[in-house]
Amino acid sequence: MKKVLVTGVVVFAIIFSSCDRLGNSTEKIGETAGSMVKGIETGVKKARAINLTYTERLIEKGITNGKVTLKSDKSGGTDNLLSVYLIFSKRFKGKVLAKAYDNQGLEMGRSTIKIDAQEGDAGFYDFHFDKRTNIDRDGKIVLE
Repeated sequence: MKKVLVTGVVVFAIIFSSCDRLGNSTEKIGETAGSMVKGIETGVKKARAINLTYTERLIEKGITNGKVTLKSDKSGGTDNLLSVYLIFSKRFKGKVLAKAYDNQGLEMGRSTIKIDAQEGDAGFYDFHFDKRTNIDRDGKIVLE
């Protein structure tokens, strides 16, 4: 979708830049088109955001997150590898369970990892789900 928009904007700009009488108008058109593409891109990123929540237990243990990504692992699955940048404001040693739910609230997968982190630590942690677990952007993930 992004490539189609960019291509359309480029063609639009070329057509108008070939007209001598437009002068400075082509600059305004280019700025407007660039702003439009940036706005659409931001909207797409928000729509593709992953709905990640925590249980009270993890919040009380001082765990928060930064960036969250979703991709396919090498098992042949689709969108079944969740990477979460976890930030620890307290020492944490234990397991974290990630549960995946579809857009109807039905559970469709679980993944558990062991963590041993000191206060102030942070890093990416990977939750590998079964290859049949296809995590959709309109579902949600709960860490507990």
